Amino acid sequence: MPDKPLWYDRLAEAEAQLATLPSPWVDRATLESILGIGRRRAQQLLQPLVRHTIGRNGLALKDEVIRYLRHLARGDKAVYEQQRRRRVAGLIQTWHREALKQPQVLVEASDTILAQHLEDLPEGVRLSPGRILIESFMTPDEAKQKLLALIMAMGNDPEEFDRRITMAQTAPGQ
Repeated sequence: MPDKPLWYDRLAEAEAQLATLPSPWVDRATLESILGIGRRRAQQLLQPLVRHTIGRNGLALKDEVIRYLRHLARGDKAVYEQQRRRRVAGLIQTWHREALKQPQVLVEASDTILAQHLEDLPEGVRLSPGRILIESFMTPDEAKQKLLALIMAMGNDPEEFDRRITMAQTAPGQ
């Protein structure tokens, strides 16, 4: 048997399916289907329980199969597998939380960009009412750096950014 059977977590469901079978006998194909395992694994599980053979097909009593599966699931390998899965799930959750806290960096930011002000935006970045213009870049990284500089400047002085890009409102009827 493999070190990490996947059916351990579905044992209760498998028992319920086995219990509803109309026949008291279980064959390899049935065990394959219920546990979601391959032919060879089903044969290995069923082999010590076979009571009757029809052709090359062994049959085991479903109550014995259920008891045997429970016994296997209580064993050291099952406990280890359940602990391993909990650890992996915990690691994945931790990595997910860290990824949300620390999003992927698209471009490296120097200290000068982090302290960027609207008054000294890079060449080719211009703001005017109703318009934001970013031009004069040769590479995607240059474009990203100019965008980052604008974003940092907006964050450092959001009111001034709003004032610079807001179009003048005219009174109705003028």
